[in-house]
Amino acid sequence: MAKDPLVRMHAFSSRYYEFFDLDGGWIAEASDVREARAWETHWKRKLRAHAAPPPLLVPKHAAGRTEWFRGAMPQLQEAGALLAAQGFMVHRPLKGWVTKRLLERLDYLEAGEQAAVLRFGPADEWPEAPSSNSLAGVRDTLDAYRALRIPLADIISPAMKTWLSRNSLVSDD
Repeated sequence: MAKDPLVRMHAFSSRYYEFFDLDGGWIAEASDVREARAWETHWKRKLRAHAAPPPLLVPKHAAGRTEWFRGAMPQLQEAGALLAAQGFMVHRPLKGWVTKRLLERLDYLEAGEQAAVLRFGPADEWPEAPSSNSLAGVRDTLDAYRALRIPLADIISPAMKTWLSRNSLVSDD
């Protein structure tokens, strides 16, 4: 349950755009938290036979011990269709919703780059971004835009673009 599902997905993995099925997944808008909790409780009960442990890559602090299912895609697609038929806004595929949210956050990238430069120095002097390093978070954030084919050309500096091209884990194909 999350008021901001993108923040929740990010809590599960900084590379949520690779971790979750953005092409097959969907998200529905509830009118309030109570309604969303009712949906969640209903579907957790209905999908109990598909309950699975959280993936090993999910940090323990993210919790979510009861939010994982295996082999439940047909039932989950049915849930999305039922909600849509009842008039709820269902964003399908999830990729479109995530792309829209990232586009809304483009303005924050410039401020984020400035903060990173204050912390780490000029981007053209940054080291590689190993997964245990704070710079990995910068790389993962920018890789979300690359993975969803959102151009960054006029958003980040040339030095940041050069650093990202050396560190990105997203292919350009």
